[in-house]
Amino acid sequence: MIRSYARPHTITVPEMLAPILPEMEAVEAFLVAQSETNIPEFTALTRHLLSAGGKRLRPAMVILCAYSAAPERFGALYRNGHAGVERLARIAGCMEMIHMATLVHDDVIDQTFTRRGKPTANALYGNLATVLSGDFILARAMYHLAMDGDMRVIQQVAQITTQMSEGEVAEVFLRRQLNLSEAQYLEVVRRKTAEFLAGCCRIGGYLVDAEPHVLDALEQFGRQLGIAFQITDDLLDYLGDPQTTGKPNGTDFREGFATLPLIHYYGAAPESERRQLEAEFGQPISHERFLQIREQMRLTGSLKYAEEVAERFRQSALEALAPLAPSQAKSALEEVARFVTERKY
Repeated sequence: MIRSYARPHTITVPEMLAPILPEMEAVEAFLVAQSETNIPEFTALTRHLLSAGGKRLRPAMVILCAYSAAPERFGALYRNGHAGVERLARIAGCMEMIHMATLVHDDVIDQTFTRRGKPTANALYGNLATVLSGDFILARAMYHLAMDGDMRVIQQVAQITTQMSEGEVAEVFLRRQLNLSEAQYLEVVRRKTAEFLAGCCRIGGYLVDAEPHVLDALEQFGRQLGIAFQITDDLLDYLGDPQTTGKPNGTDFREGFATLPLIHYYGAAPESERRQLEAEFGQPISHERFLQIREQMRLTGSLKYAEEVAERFRQSALEALAPLAPSQAKSALEEVARFVTERKY
């Protein structure tokens, strides 16, 4: 368990999303429908991508933020078959499709062959078909957003996907550089992860025509939580159980990506250790050597420091929700924030 101050029971994703179970089921049905093509093999590949599951946090954020901004719509509209909730599930599903398309491309670029303990699409179908399937998923999401026609949503998606691409490219050019500042690291994290979550939250507000100050609060919540999410993800690369996370420890170090725990440790390490880290960074070090590095990170307080920074951003996210009236949906968003920094996968 990463966090020393976690409560005895860490909430699970099904528990966390139970209040919006019907809406999330509608999202899943939408995703299944999008996998249908005129080419059976392509349908199988696309279905494999879209049914990969995962936490589905991004569509959940769209839905929960919509209901947090308009608590009076929670539950009743869905039971009445209101068209607005059908739209909510459709737009939320599109955000998940965009996210899945980026993961597909990441898996091909990084030559990842398992995700969450299961074979990736590129492992099963090859790189070419997988990249094309990712393009197809992205195109289909854009089609539905265009047919919906809400320019606020379309412009937000254009903005956050641009930011995400810039963040990913910036990370590539910073690869194998150990002397990064914390500010440089956080800027990459903001662009590649946090802006997408911020956009999901703002889009949820758009779907219920929330007031500008509420839209800003939702966006800030998503941005701060997105940074906490990525820092926790980077911590899990050092501390997570590979059986739970679905990937081996030390992947970031071996691939030459300097994340917050390593940046802090490099800055605190003696000169001899820094020289050794520079020689090993981005190389296939042994598991034993990785454990030595991790232990030194623990002793110097680098792991604890990264936990504290993640917690600071989580608290900032919760503070951003202050303008929203108390509601079941707002409470669920607070549970999402708790999950993000206490999760084990």
